[in-house]
Formats: sequence, structure tokens, C-alpha cells
Amino acid sequence: MKDHVRIAIIQPKPYPLFDDPRNLGHALQLLEKCRTEKLDIICFPEYFPFQGEKELGGAARQLKAYIVAGIVESDGDKLYNTATIFNRSGQILGRQRKRNVGSLERNELGISPGDGLFRAFVTDFGKIGLPVCIDFWGQPEAGRQLVDQGVEIIFNMSVFPVLRGHWKTGAMVRAFDNFVPVVGVNTADYNALLNGRRVHHHGGGSFVIGPPRMLDKDDFRRWVKGLDSLDPWVQIELDQLEQVYVGEVNLGSGNKFRKEFFDRFGFQRPV
Repeated sequence: MKDHVRIAIIQPKPYPLFDDPRNLGHALQLLEKCRTEKLDIICFPEYFPFQGEKELGGAARQLKAYIVAGIVESDGDKLYNTATIFNRSGQILGRQRKRNVGSLERNELGISPGDGLFRAFVTDFGKIGLPVCIDFWGQPEAGRQLVDQGVEIIFNMSVFPVLRGHWKTGAMVRAFDNFVPVVGVNTADYNALLNGRRVHHHGGGSFVIGPPRMLDKDDFRRWVKGLDSLDPWVQIELDQLEQVYVGEVNLGSGNKFRKEFFDRFGFQRPV
């Protein structure tokens, strides 16, 4: 179990059509910026690059990093909006299907809802959760399910025609509820085309939110006594432009003090 995980947030500016094959080429170009970094995991936003499992698996193998990508999965006559994770060997470790599928996705892209079961994926640095967009920040069930399964970090890929301004607030509430670090990944600001109709996506604002670093129980008690605002939990927040952010996320505070946190606030949760 690691106390820190090295991540890359890829906040791309997509081509206007969700399924434009050029988005895959663009994704691979952005991954090249990660080549000199020793990373544990790289995350793209929702619906990006939409396709390209073979190519993304090859990139994960070359970079020796886990990659989470927004892939539309075909299963029988249904399509699912998924967070698909590739392991360091380039194999698909698993998929998390989005449950709360909005009217835009249903009507314009033909997306079906997932089963509402949120799964923990086991990596060599710990357990992670991959709830897609509003599944995490809009309702409490995903965070609760995942942390009760022992998840140590949550990646929340998203894309926003509306409500980006609420995203950070909702994610911060879930991070606090579960005392868990959250990495939110959005596209850059851009205009999408859906059936010839322009839909502005409010890009940027990708973030890392999580409990502050604490060394021991005395440190935890001092933190609780001085707790007034969660603003310091926002460790990084990107602007609206395309970029690749590389950094570290602390897992130690959540792993060491989640039980004390639940006990202090009376949360009836398994640990």
C-alpha cells in the first residue's frame, strides 16, 4: 500500500464530434507528454477519446502506467458510456458504466444506463473507483459503495454542457463524506456538435481534492479541532485550456485516519 500515487490529468480540447477518430490521435499525442514521467495512472475525461482500445492499451504498455479513458462500449444492441481502465501491461482491467445517463446522452448518442453497481478496481498501488461524471458528484451512492469496498482514491471523469460550477462543490462533499481523495478530470473548453447542433461544453477546472497530509493521531485531532472550511482540500484546480498536469496525490491520510474520522462525526460506516 502506497502513501502517494503519481498521476497525470489529461484535460484535452476534443474535436467537435464525440466519435471523431482524430480524438484518438490527439489522445495519443497528449500521452507522449507523459513519456518522461514515472506515473502510476493517467486519466482522460468522459467520452474521450471515445474509441481506440487497442491503441490505448499499447500506450499503457509503453508508458508502464494505468490509463483510464472515456470509451463507448458496445454490448449487444446497447451502448454504454464507460470509464475503461488499462493496466500497465496494456490489458483492460475493467469498465465502469455510467448509471445516471442524461437526456442528451440518451437521445443524441443512444447511451443506455449501467446497472448502478460501482466497482473497486485493484491496482498495484491500491484500490480505485471510477464513477463517471454525475454518478459521483450528483448523488452519494457511488462514493459510499466504493469506499465501503476499500477504495483509496476516486477518479471522476466528466464533461459539462451544464453545472461545471457545481462539480467541485459536489465532489468536495463526497470527498468529505468518505474521507477520500478525488481526482476530477474534465475536457478543456470547447464546442461539441450533436446532430449538427452546437453544444458548448464548459471546460476546465479539473482538480485534485482530498484530506490534508497528517502524520499521526495528534495531527488528526489538531486538524479536527481547527476544521472550519474544506477550501484547503482543493490541492490543484486547472484553468480552461488544454493541458497535461502531473502530480502526486496523498493516500496516507485517508488510509490511516478514515476510521477516526467516521468515529469523530458519528458516521455509521464499515471500515
